[in-house]
Amino acid sequence: MARELRRRQAWIALLLALAISFAVVWVPFAEVLAWPLLLTSTLFHELGHGLAALALGGKFDSLSLYADGSGMAEYRGAFGRGEIALIAMSGLIGPPLAAMLLLIAAGYQRACHIALGVLGAGLAMAGLFWAGNTLTLVFCLALAFGLLLIAILGAAMVSQITCVFVAVELALASFTRADYLFTDSAQTGAGVLVSDVGQIAEAWWLPFWFWGGLIAVLSIALLAVGAWRFLAALR
Repeated sequence: MARELRRRQAWIALLLALAISFAVVWVPFAEVLAWPLLLTSTLFHELGHGLAALALGGKFDSLSLYADGSGMAEYRGAFGRGEIALIAMSGLIGPPLAAMLLLIAAGYQRACHIALGVLGAGLAMAGLFWAGNTLTLVFCLALAFGLLLIAILGAAMVSQITCVFVAVELALASFTRADYLFTDSAQTGAGVLVSDVGQIAEAWWLPFWFWGGLIAVLSIALLAVGAWRFLAALR
């Protein structure tokens, strides 16, 4: 009986998360939520760059989000061509990887509390240590506060809906912004810069569209694993 109740609640969480996601696009005035959701996907993207730079022995100096939804991670280090390409790729893989992990956690209510708590604490640290402008600091701390509040005080159902919703939004962002995978330049709040796939192409020679296609396939694979694990938990 307990297992059947858990499965039913997980299905309700998934359906509600999908309903909210579609409402943001189709329901009048709900599109005001689209801006913070866009910033959230950008935040995960830029964190992917910065954390990869740290993992490869460099310094993660700052992360900046801009009002137009773009962002930039500033890092430094004695990176070789391969490391530069890996850092560029990590930003593109960041949102689908986070979506996969959240989907895996979403199949279990206790894991949802833990995942949201860890994510909230991590975003708070990111804001305090690496925020490059006021928008980034305020957004990171506000998002962290909301996630921690739900993780600590929220009912199990609320945590599960939140976990699935964030995962769904990051998954959707991987597709709605897929055009970025097939351009060699990008317009950001800091000006026109070489795109991530453009940087990979410069480091590893093959054309940017090849790397864009490869990363698209990898992103789909990560999301498929997350969806499979989530659905497997409901059987």
